[in-house]
Amino acid sequence: MVKPDPALRRLMRDTAKLLQPYGFHGDEPRWVRIEAGGVASVGRTRISRTWSAGQQVVGFGLYSSATPAAWWEFGNWRNARMGLPPVPLEDATGPDLVDTGPPGGPEPVWSLRIDPDRPGGHALQHDIDTIRDELPRRVHAHARRALQLADPGRYLDELLRQPDPRLGTWEAIVVLLAERGPGPDLEDAIGRLRQCFAGREPSGYAHDIIEFAQARALSA
Repeated sequence: MVKPDPALRRLMRDTAKLLQPYGFHGDEPRWVRIEAGGVASVGRTRISRTWSAGQQVVGFGLYSSATPAAWWEFGNWRNARMGLPPVPLEDATGPDLVDTGPPGGPEPVWSLRIDPDRPGGHALQHDIDTIRDELPRRVHAHARRALQLADPGRYLDELLRQPDPRLGTWEAIVVLLAERGPGPDLEDAIGRLRQCFAGREPSGYAHDIIEFAQARALSA
């Protein structure tokens, strides 16, 4: 018998062990694997605490994400210009613009309920067993998805396939296209980024992206 918070910690230790064969390391709530093209990460979602029938229910899940190295390099280039310290690659985040969920759509949130038949506020063993049974499949799916997106070519391709790219999407596309060197695709993306401002002067952030991309393209 164990209470919900210790049960959650044990389940996260199980998650860390399951991620190790995929090359992910770190501490709860986020485990990372550094690749040549960026950093892949799998983590625990924010914990929710709700009440049902007078009993607390702890909810959580897993997520996957990836940050292309070019996006991280742009962030540190901009930080240097602003006098800010660099961010280590293992701590990189963003641009968070593609669907990082595993195939099949959103997963249901796991729930740890209180066992109503046992005093002391212990977690329901059925819930613990259910989560432990589902962990290997979910960890596998999230690890694979994160590693796919750590390939900057894959990340860029998914951005380019979006039907109606918004401002932030064009910013990321410009940065990632610069890795392929100068060319009409990059010039078109820069033009589309400028069009997002509809006749207004592009923001300082957009100017930084364009300056970085043009310089990076020439050195690619």
